[in-house]
Amino acid sequence: MQSLPKSLFVFVFCVPLALVLGIMLATPLDRNTLIILGCAFLLLLTPVLLTSHHALLIASWNAFMIVFFLPGQPYLWMIMAVVSIAFTVLTRTLNRGKIALLNVRGITIPLLLLVLVTYIMCELTGGAGAQALGSDVFGGKRYYYLWGAILGYFALSNIPVVKEKRHLLAAIFFLSGVTAGFSNLAFVLGKNFYFLFTLFPVEWAMIQAAAEYQLGAYTRIGGLGPVGLALVYFFFVRYGIRGTFNLRYPWRLPVFLCAMIVGMFSGYRTTFLLVVITFAMQFLLEGLPKTKYLGIFGGALVLIAVAVMPFANRFPLPVQRCLSLLPLDLDRTALEEARGSTLWRLEMWRQVIPDIPKYFWVGKGYAIDPKDLYFAQQNISLRATAPYEEALVAGDYHNGPLTLIIPFGIWGVVVFGWFCAASIRLLWRNYQFGDPEIQNINTCLFAAFLAKLIYFIFIFGAFYLDLAAFTGLVALSVSMNHGMARRPAPAPLPVRARPEPEPELALPERFDPEPVFTRRFQGA
Repeated sequence: MQSLPKSLFVFVFCVPLALVLGIMLATPLDRNTLIILGCAFLLLLTPVLLTSHHALLIASWNAFMIVFFLPGQPYLWMIMAVVSIAFTVLTRTLNRGKIALLNVRGITIPLLLLVLVTYIMCELTGGAGAQALGSDVFGGKRYYYLWGAILGYFALSNIPVVKEKRHLLAAIFFLSGVTAGFSNLAFVLGKNFYFLFTLFPVEWAMIQAAAEYQLGAYTRIGGLGPVGLALVYFFFVRYGIRGTFNLRYPWRLPVFLCAMIVGMFSGYRTTFLLVVITFAMQFLLEGLPKTKYLGIFGGALVLIAVAVMPFANRFPLPVQRCLSLLPLDLDRTALEEARGSTLWRLEMWRQVIPDIPKYFWVGKGYAIDPKDLYFAQQNISLRATAPYEEALVAGDYHNGPLTLIIPFGIWGVVVFGWFCAASIRLLWRNYQFGDPEIQNINTCLFAAFLAKLIYFIFIFGAFYLDLAAFTGLVALSVSMNHGMARRPAPAPLPVRARPEPEPELALPERFDPEPVFTRRFQGA
């Protein structure tokens, strides 16, 4: 059978497709047009995605980039998770199951149970309706964040990373967080650069704009918080603390300190705390308390404190707000704003904690009545209610455990606790018994997970957003180590060879002493 000529393929498929796309480009800003063009673009990228979808998922996991033409403007990592899963299934099907996929049962089971718990609570409390989908109930987008984080775990962890690319992909995984700064950059550069908001979320720029246009406020560049964190993580995953403070490479320490200072210009105290906790975890896991580094860092902290304390009130106000946790002489504006932010959170928690028994067995879910949200916003603008009323209605409790137990009850707490325990066990084993060539990567992933968990429980958290951070760290560890590392088998004891018996002296059967005496007397 002869193959079809290329001209027939062009006339049957390519020409009609070109006509359809040309007609749709007459309305380039229509959402349906953008969706179809996006699918066509993905189709053209199929050869690239077949070989690089896993690397692209790793690179986009911490990126603050959105797919603007889809409903709800999901983050890029969510779309890449779906694409990666699809291509993984396709590749495995074409190879008739010959490609082995990684699976850590201890992590898989609690994540599947978490999907079950969240789905049941979703059905019991109003469904997964979202404003972007035209629903009368808001809040369903948070369910998609949770399910996307779990789907992304399986997409990222199923495929092992080849040894030659482990350090590069681990660095890109964290460095992609610098994209948070593009939103503020577009706002600073002016209207000619507002087109960047189609790729980067506008929330960071809105915070900056609200601060600049508010009377008596000061500029806070919120996107610099994730930028500073991304750079700090990069130094830990690439060099560790030992390598960062190695005087043989004098450029590393100044750049690391600049990264920390850049993060403090965001004005968020939580950024400063997360950096400090991560540094402490990394310091412990590298075994530095038993070395000379403990005395060196202790002395350096004393010198920095002596140098900073007299001039702390002259720092930029966002930096002073970050340092308001410390007993320093700071500007009253920064202190009062930080104090007010803490007080309204504490007051909201006092209102929420008594409701825990009410939602202990059956959670509240994420469904939000838009009327309640509207009246809360109006009352706050009229100062008829507390400033935290809108956050209370929306379920943004600014506290990790509350954002877990209120929506999903005790079942969500148990399953998430199971996942955290299994993740710590996996990260510990990879840290202890993993490949020595990626020791810095395993140490940083373990330190970042512990720091994020402490931060989530005791300082600040939002479960529907933070779950992706937890699953991403665990999935990358699985992919880098090709599963969970095992304790090396003890070396077998050397087998001692049995000593050969010494040969017995052969004695004559009969000993006659007479010839001996005869020879002696004859010689004499």
